[in-house]
Amino acid sequence: MKNVFKWVFILVFSVILLPLLVVFFIYKKAVGKREYDPSVLENLKDEATQNYLKNTAPLSDVDSRYKYIRLKEKATPSAKNIEIGATEDKKIDGPGGKIPLRIYTPKEEGPYEIILYFHGGGFVTGGLQSHDGIARKLVQTTGARVVAVDYRLAPENPFPAAIEDAYAALLWANAHKTSLRNKGTSLIVAGDSTGGNIAAVIAQMAKAKNGPEISKQILLYPATDIFSRDASVLYPSMDQFAEGYVLTKESLDKYFKLYLKNASDRKYDPLVAPIRSKDLSGLPKAFIVTAELDPLRDQGEAYAKKLKDASVPVFAKRLDNTLHGFLKTESKATDETYELISEFLEEK
Repeated sequence: MKNVFKWVFILVFSVILLPLLVVFFIYKKAVGKREYDPSVLENLKDEATQNYLKNTAPLSDVDSRYKYIRLKEKATPSAKNIEIGATEDKKIDGPGGKIPLRIYTPKEEGPYEIILYFHGGGFVTGGLQSHDGIARKLVQTTGARVVAVDYRLAPENPFPAAIEDAYAALLWANAHKTSLRNKGTSLIVAGDSTGGNIAAVIAQMAKAKNGPEISKQILLYPATDIFSRDASVLYPSMDQFAEGYVLTKESLDKYFKLYLKNASDRKYDPLVAPIRSKDLSGLPKAFIVTAELDPLRDQGEAYAKKLKDASVPVFAKRLDNTLHGFLKTESKATDETYELISEFLEEK
């Protein structure tokens, strides 16, 4: 009888308890130790922003935790509370293999504006699950059809893998405008953080290659220049919000190194830093939102200015008392951003 209990215990432990312990370990590693500066918390006026800071893991230990973060993000449930018409997961051919896409369709009948959406995550983390809520909210508030692109990540797939996948997805969407029920002849690119970087780069590539036609670009607290420490010379916000505000200067430096693995000599290439392009004229109309308390704030605003100087129509707005990644919070700033995007898409 004792042997029976022994084997039952072993079976329960190996089949149920052990996997749970593994999942718990992965979760703890992915979340990390939450640390924030109490004085920073006191300066945040909005409760949603305060909670976001308290509940978001520091990103400084990127190089040792990115695999755990990815596992956590893949396990993140879809934001089904944000109701839309339907979603469809599919894979398309890309330069490095299959590229996963998720197509979000509104409840309303088409035709639709088609938005290609590129998630943030420092080119190292992020995916369809981590940004599911943002994609759904875009669909719900704008009535557009959103195609989210799960591009390859560094350091396993460093630059230019993400850009190659993004452009391949753009070509695919352009070739399938009829089945996607595109309203017009052009597409829209969008992204947050490093996804905003990809959207900006793809807009420049499409211009250089004479297509596909992109009518608008939506860049949400975008990274537009290098992430190394000397960037603070050009962008004071890099030092002003170097730590204690969710996204840190140290993490940006590490993301940059992982992304440009074996290609550090290309850090000033416009395919890495779109603001470094010598000619921004003729690019699509741009929507750029920045967060006040974000180390990337100044380079996003500098890109908006450089586009304007090149006679590109730009809507640019800084949202006060907000942190990098604020679109993942339920806040007034988030609601305002989606309203502004809707207005931007309605403009001719």
